[in-house]
Amino acid sequence: MNAIEYENVAKTFGDVQAVRPLSLSIPSGGIFGLLGPNGAGKSTLMRMTMGIYLPDAGQIGILGQPRGSVASATLGYLPEERGLYMKMKVGELLRFFGCLRGLSTAEAGRCATDGLKRLGLSQWEGHRVDELSKGMQQKVQLLVALQHRPKVAILDEPFSGLDPVNVELFMEVLEEAIGQGTTVILSTHQMEQVEKLCHSIALINKGQVVLHGDVAQIRREYGSRGVQVQFSDGAALQESQFADLAEQTLLMPNEARFFLKADAHAGKILKRLLELGVKISKFEEAQASMHDIFVKVVTGEERHAN
Repeated sequence: MNAIEYENVAKTFGDVQAVRPLSLSIPSGGIFGLLGPNGAGKSTLMRMTMGIYLPDAGQIGILGQPRGSVASATLGYLPEERGLYMKMKVGELLRFFGCLRGLSTAEAGRCATDGLKRLGLSQWEGHRVDELSKGMQQKVQLLVALQHRPKVAILDEPFSGLDPVNVELFMEVLEEAIGQGTTVILSTHQMEQVEKLCHSIALINKGQVVLHGDVAQIRREYGSRGVQVQFSDGAALQESQFADLAEQTLLMPNEARFFLKADAHAGKILKRLLELGVKISKFEEAQASMHDIFVKVVTGEERHAN
């Protein structure tokens, strides 16, 4: 049974078609990445899944049931914009949300205490939410989403405002939730976290799915034709200089990445760079990162549209 099924789902706001007729299956178990550029329709799709918005067309199924018949305790949600009551005390807020999601008063209290301890916030249980830093508030928001052990948790930019140590902590907590039977749908712009956490992904652009599948398989398909170069002299390269060799060239200060054409190979890129007088400090054939694939697919879609 799939965790979520979208069948020809669409949503329009005025003249803006936020989600075009979209069909997508999200498997149960593991972490599924819902990716896309700003304005792609990801948050709208998540809000329709949570019942915050109703779709204009199509059907959403959760664990084999129509969205409207799914109990609230089945779902957990971490919105991109924090949905916390800032004047409430932290422990009180967690117990309140726990009871809303079907926990008994005793269970909600136990989950709140255990969760705060797990995330290093025990000493803040009696403080108001607005006394916490943004990072600590994000920890509380994660507990709201996961403390009742939902079957499906939808997390919109969960790593926002976190330092690297707490990013690692969040990743550990997500893995623990998976082990307890929760399917996580994760939206993030941090592609390195996608590579570490997600088993499969869907990339949405302009309200439509443009890439969908297993992360490892997608990286293999795109990665066999990748070259990464670092140089030490700030060379002013241009995409046009490699148009005959690369389908796409990504240029950054002192670094370049090339997606090779079918009849090109890494040696030709190296030869061209040397002919241009580039002082190379690192040159390697590399499997494409999810960052590379994201940029390649989205910019390719934009160019095709224009």
